[in-house]
Amino acid sequence: MTKSYLIIGCIMALQTAFLFFVGIMAGNFPYYALNPLALTVMSFCMYYLYPQFKDKDERMKVIREKGIFYSYFALLFFFIIIMSSLGIGLIELTALNLMYIITSLTIMTVFISMVIMAKIY
Repeated sequence: MTKSYLIIGCIMALQTAFLFFVGIMAGNFPYYALNPLALTVMSFCMYYLYPQFKDKDERMKVIREKGIFYSYFALLFFFIIIMSSLGIGLIELTALNLMYIITSLTIMTVFISMVIMAKIY
């Protein structure tokens, strides 16, 4: 099971690299490639976390709870930065591109914070 996360992560990394390459060569930033990037990060994080999550013990619950707790505040910080940047006209984004950014930030923040908590606990 652990190897499947690694294999999926590698396939998704190649796909993400291709999407970024195509988007940058077209002359635009490829916002549509952020979601596959987030899924790539999620696959590699699950590859690391699966041995800890396999056993449904107290440590796994603490990692999940603390990871979600810290990601909540990180996401609030991200949203404040994004809203401030949009409000003062620092960046111009379409609604769809903003959704790509928010979705990918949410996925990556939750799983990376769980990896950090797994290293701490």
